[in-house]
Amino acid sequence: MITPNREGAAYRQLAVVLRDQIRDGVLAPGQRLPSEKDLHDQYGLARETIRRSLAVLRQEGLIEVRHGHGTFVVDAPALVELRPGDVVTSQAAVEVTRASGEVESYPVGTKFTVTE
Repeated sequence: MITPNREGAAYRQLAVVLRDQIRDGVLAPGQRLPSEKDLHDQYGLARETIRRSLAVLRQEGLIEVRHGHGTFVVDAPALVELRPGDVVTSQAAVEVTRASGEVESYPVGTKFTVTE
């Protein structure tokens, strides 16, 4: 069960759970996600909350809806190596791992310049 708490709204918590499952390979590229009813039964969330979670993942480019067939994990995006001076505007959520091992996340539409 997921309930709203200091970690955030329930839809955000479910998005984190599903995102982690996608990242860890529990939900593999091309795999169909559980139905809204199954997610409701598993997490005890209202369907509107589930839809908001799925909308977040869709905006991040992690899932796609195939009308009449379900919601599926998309193929992993290709990694892109950026060089100092490159300017990028993200079309999907971006996770950057620096040489130091530090990880930074940028939301859709963020414009940033690589400086190191």
